[in-house]
Amino acid sequence: MNTLVRKPVGFTLVETLVVLALSSMIMIAILGIYQQVRAGAVAITGQLEKNRLNAEILQKIAEDIDRLAAPGFEATINFRNKLDSGYRSAQLILESSFYGNNNRKMTYERIVWQTSYDAFSDSMILYRLHDGINVEDKIIEKTPDESSGAGLFIPVASGVTYFECKAQQGEDVLGAWTAAALPKAVRIGLSFEFPRQLEDGTVGVPEEAVSFRTIAVDRTRMIAYNFVKKKFDIPEDPNETPEDPNRPAIENKAAPDQPPQEGK
Repeated sequence: MNTLVRKPVGFTLVETLVVLALSSMIMIAILGIYQQVRAGAVAITGQLEKNRLNAEILQKIAEDIDRLAAPGFEATINFRNKLDSGYRSAQLILESSFYGNNNRKMTYERIVWQTSYDAFSDSMILYRLHDGINVEDKIIEKTPDESSGAGLFIPVASGVTYFECKAQQGEDVLGAWTAAALPKAVRIGLSFEFPRQLEDGTVGVPEEAVSFRTIAVDRTRMIAYNFVKKKFDIPEDPNETPEDPNRPAIENKAAPDQPPQEGK
């Protein structure tokens, strides 16, 4: 009786090598796509984080201006701009005061925003100072002595390359404000982008890389509106065609050189 011997079924060495090569190619392609997606996500996240920091700082400055320029206090806003080691730098001073005993003028709250050049990072550091009678933390902080000037400059952000303040008075834009009266609005510019060569050949931070915010001062004030009556001239209808001089005269309309006919 003959017995049939079956050959074992399996993969040959060549087939195994082909499968391994195809698997490696697929894995390399997947890893390449993953790296591209990850790099894009990191770039987008970094850009969002950068813009979020700008928005948070500008929002904090806006809150300081809204609080100190409130009605009922004698508030002042002063600022000046300068170039610090090639960077746009500014100092913004917000101060509100009141008259206490013996009609003595006292500082209720004083906030200073300013930048200072940092040689280690070749950029600027943005600082904020808060002092006065009104402390921010009512539990931890103690009322500082006004004569000692105990306020400290607290670093808010590093790597700042552009910080500028301007006052908007209608159509006029002023680069400094030292008057006792409050400006109508304050325009703050902030950027962390390093300067580069611009289209005009100069070196600086491009305007599209600067975050600007216009902050209205004393938004509760009454604005005087002046309504001017203006007469608008209605233009002629361009679709209306002029009368055709060659068209025959309307019936019962006498010619200019003939008398009108008598009716029957």
